[in-house]
Amino acid sequence: MNNRPLLGLALAGASLLVSQAAFAHGFAGPHLFVSTLVLDDPNVADEASVPTIVYQPQPNNGGPITNLYAAQFEFDKRFTENFGFAINSGYDWLTQPGAKTANGWENLSVTLKYKAYVDAQHEFMESVGVIRNFARTGANGENGATLGNDDSSSTAPTYYFGKGFGDLPIGWARAFAITGELSYQIADTKPKIIDAMGDLNNGTSNTWIGGLSLQYSMRYLASQVKDYGLPEFVNQLTPLVEFQWTAPTGRPSVGATQYLIAPGINYTATTYAWGIEALIPGNKATGSHVGVIAQFHLYFDDLFPNSLGKPIFDWKL
Repeated sequence: MNNRPLLGLALAGASLLVSQAAFAHGFAGPHLFVSTLVLDDPNVADEASVPTIVYQPQPNNGGPITNLYAAQFEFDKRFTENFGFAINSGYDWLTQPGAKTANGWENLSVTLKYKAYVDAQHEFMESVGVIRNFARTGANGENGATLGNDDSSSTAPTYYFGKGFGDLPIGWARAFAITGELSYQIADTKPKIIDAMGDLNNGTSNTWIGGLSLQYSMRYLASQVKDYGLPEFVNQLTPLVEFQWTAPTGRPSVGATQYLIAPGINYTATTYAWGIEALIPGNKATGSHVGVIAQFHLYFDDLFPNSLGKPIFDWKL
């Protein structure tokens, strides 16, 4: 799902269809929406990212470059077939030239998510959710501020969707898909000017957060369009690119509008997936150097279908 990472069988199309049926996750009709690394995918499932590794140079305004290294974790669990939760956290290291490395845990984030609609014929899926970020659950004080941990909790209603291009009349183009996410993060405490010097309190700005991913499924190409006899490994790959933006709202605000571009590749097997993407700043507020993100993802619904991989309650909501 979030955070928040590649496909193929070199078998005949019929074998691909049988293999596809083994997946209990991420399908709208024959199209699989893979686990993206920057955005959250629209599916609700039993799964985990263990871990997501991040290297990202920070915005420096012409000064020395500081580098963020992170090991992030996510656990997703379904209450019912279509309703579940996710827990996110991670451990960060921020290296600064001439200074001691700042390190500590990220604030804890919990998501409730409901898969509201799936149209298999038109390869469409949508979900709604709410994300709660809990301040002071990670490193706090000066160290936490350096690592970017907000000092105010926030709540973000969120919409997710995925759409396969199987309706298109052009065969090769039918393997494309898009997914998207849009949140409005509402801070418990907003920024306020507290003295004549213009200093702000420890509030956090309300923020729009959104993004899209464009994916090309080699699995779909082989099983639904034409089997080119490619190796199994290739048919399990999904080249993709993610676009993400964040924009604080209100005045005064903390931070600036940022854009991130993340091209990469995903490999999805029956029980696991891995992915790797570059992190390319889209403006100076995001940074001036390219980073990288990589993820190993486990699908419990296929690994442990009779225990950890099934909903807690055996009924649909």
